[in-house]
Amino acid sequence: MQFSTFIGLALGTSASLVAADFPKANEYTTHDCSGDLNYGHHTFDLHEITMDDTTHSVYQAGTSWYFFSGKSENGGYCEGKFLGKTKSDTPACLDLDNTVAGERIRCMCNPLIGLGNGGMNSCDDFATE
Repeated sequence: MQFSTFIGLALGTSASLVAADFPKANEYTTHDCSGDLNYGHHTFDLHEITMDDTTHSVYQAGTSWYFFSGKSENGGYCEGKFLGKTKSDTPACLDLDNTVAGERIRCMCNPLIGLGNGGMNSCDDFATE
């Protein structure tokens, strides 16, 4: 009985650790990622996240992200101007209206999804610096 309890705890703990590493992009209506969650995105294959027009900040983690000024539609794909990407000093909470001077982040793309086309990723198709 003790052995099966230990195995159960070990499996539960390892599953939660793996899930913690999934890409995350949780949207909030505030500018500082506080308050109630507006939209939550947290899955291993998270690729393009379009920001709802009522969202003003996003808590991002688990991957690097490319930022874009446009979106095709809610739930669509990134378009518009490439605004940059996360760096080692990028805060986890991004103010969508003020992170990039004079621009609003309307879409984020996870470059790790689709990686492998000669070193290109699926976000590189429309990201130029």
